[in-house]
Amino acid sequence: MNLLDIESRVFSRIKNKCPQSLKDKYPNIYFTTSDRVQTNPKFPTVYVHEMNPVEEAQDLENQTINAVISSFQIEVTDNSSMSNATEVMNFVVETMKTMRYGVVSMPEFSNTTSVFRKIARFRRVIGSGDVL
Repeated sequence: MNLLDIESRVFSRIKNKCPQSLKDKYPNIYFTTSDRVQTNPKFPTVYVHEMNPVEEAQDLENQTINAVISSFQIEVTDNSSMSNATEVMNFVVETMKTMRYGVVSMPEFSNTTSVFRKIARFRRVIGSGDVL
């Protein structure tokens, strides 16, 4: 496994594992790795952000990257209700757990006047031979 290309694998897994029931309930559900807002935002939005990985398990030669500590912050935003954001975040948590990520920061709720947001952080060690 390429330890420097984890974000695209995690993003693809989350996007592709989205159950049809969520797609039916939220036909505009939008998955992204970009922090840029579209001109016409879609809700709910699932923003997958890889935090800086840290090298782990160096050997004495230190010529290869044997493992990294992989961390993600994932935000789900919705413009209609907290329950919608919670439902989508529950799916995200379940999907991250299937990839053996631990929940470092349980989903936290944040609300502005027009957007409901759930934010969670995940972490795990990924070795060069691991498969997500």
